[in-house]
Amino acid sequence: MEQPNKPYGFPAREILIPALKVGALSGTTGILYGSVAGVLRSAHPILFAVAAGIQWSALGSTFWATRATILHTYYPSPSQKDRLTASTFAGGITGGTIGGLFRGPRNVIPGTIMFTLFGYIGQTVYDALDARHTAQVASEAQAAAEGKKADRKRFWEWFAEMKWSPLTVLSDEDYGNMLKEKLLRVEAEIALVDEEVDRLRREERRMEERQGKEPSKSTT
Repeated sequence: MEQPNKPYGFPAREILIPALKVGALSGTTGILYGSVAGVLRSAHPILFAVAAGIQWSALGSTFWATRATILHTYYPSPSQKDRLTASTFAGGITGGTIGGLFRGPRNVIPGTIMFTLFGYIGQTVYDALDARHTAQVASEAQAAAEGKKADRKRFWEWFAEMKWSPLTVLSDEDYGNMLKEKLLRVEAEIALVDEEVDRLRREERRMEERQGKEPSKSTT
């Protein structure tokens, strides 16, 4: 007789396969990073790249598996706050575990602290980007329903509008004014250079005239 599926059973396939995919992706990134860093910092760049790939793969797969397990176990219908909590705890668990495994017991606490912050910040940034994308899609859908063409913003435009973004968006008019100001500064610098050249030429002419007026010394 078959047992009914438990609503909170551990779905190994749904958790492990995505975790392995994330691990493969992060491991590839680690190899690329390790290749560059190994050439700059190590006498054995190939070994450095392989080691970095293994560590990054372990970090990615462990983080994703831990996060998915927390969400499945405690948050069957996760909210944004639940995902933030799961990512934060998964980051801390991953950092402490992998840090202690690869770098020794002394790195458990620093790894836990750092990857807790990474998990929290990464999920926060992702939620902000996802919310902005969702709002953009809703705006386009509303504009399509009203028969209007949505003003679709490019990635850098809505990224620059975020409070913490160091970028600013310039309109065509603002950009034109900025170019005019730069052109005026260049023209002013050219004018100063021309004045300096004219002054040097006048000085040169005066010196030539002065030398021409001096009487030549006669030899006895």
